[in-house]
Amino acid sequence: MKKLFLPLFVLLCCSANAGDNTPLGARSMATAGCGTAFTGDLWNAHNNQAGLAFIKDFQAGIFYENRFLVDNLGMKAFAAAMPIKNGVFGVEVNAMGLGKLYSENKFGISYAKTFGPKFAASVQLNYLNTFIGDNYGTTATVCGEFGLIAIPVKNLVIGFHLFNPTRSKLSGNLDERLPTIMRLGALYNFSKQVFLTVEAEKDVDFNPTIRGGIEYRPTPNFYLRVGAAANPSLMAFGFGIVNKKLRLDISTSFHSQLGFSPAIGLQYGIN
Repeated sequence: MKKLFLPLFVLLCCSANAGDNTPLGARSMATAGCGTAFTGDLWNAHNNQAGLAFIKDFQAGIFYENRFLVDNLGMKAFAAAMPIKNGVFGVEVNAMGLGKLYSENKFGISYAKTFGPKFAASVQLNYLNTFIGDNYGTTATVCGEFGLIAIPVKNLVIGFHLFNPTRSKLSGNLDERLPTIMRLGALYNFSKQVFLTVEAEKDVDFNPTIRGGIEYRPTPNFYLRVGAAANPSLMAFGFGIVNKKLRLDISTSFHSQLGFSPAIGLQYGIN
């Protein structure tokens, strides 16, 4: 079992880009992980909480991704957004792991608010729990997130997100810290049917990742999406179907070395 655990653990770390806070949501996955500049999207609850400020009605959804088609190496997540008079509260819960060998769990609660029609900001507080089997045990910590959205000109959205600005420790006994990750994204709406988005992600300890994606809405109830990323090389595509207040999103990404990662999301409430 120990011989099996090591390669799977390495695979897990590679899949999570240094182990923490990878983008969530089948829409984001179909655009190779973009989402920092999305507005009014439920999975802003994870990708950039400032985008929640543009949600007008209650939304909730679930998401599942099967990383590289490996049994037990799956990401499961739930998100909800509740508008109130002076902003929007968000909740996210996600878990991933290798059965009894390894698991990561995150619970976050956020608050987002607009400051006029062209600017929004957010904060989030997280509780993270990591378990490693074979007598290694469990450790837990807290950390924060901060997000901004700006619309400087018509049809252009700029998003910024910072995860773990305080460099919180993963373990109290060792100087092992959660990564600090910055994302800067831009989205341009060519029309109500088409947008292009690009973003850069920088973990302070690793080289930057560059992503880009396109969403096309040929009919009011159907979306097509495609994306690509560098470092690591990644291709992605997917689609979405809307029926009244329900939306089903399906995507898959292809890692140049590790293979396919299909994902599915179902949500209630559409902006």
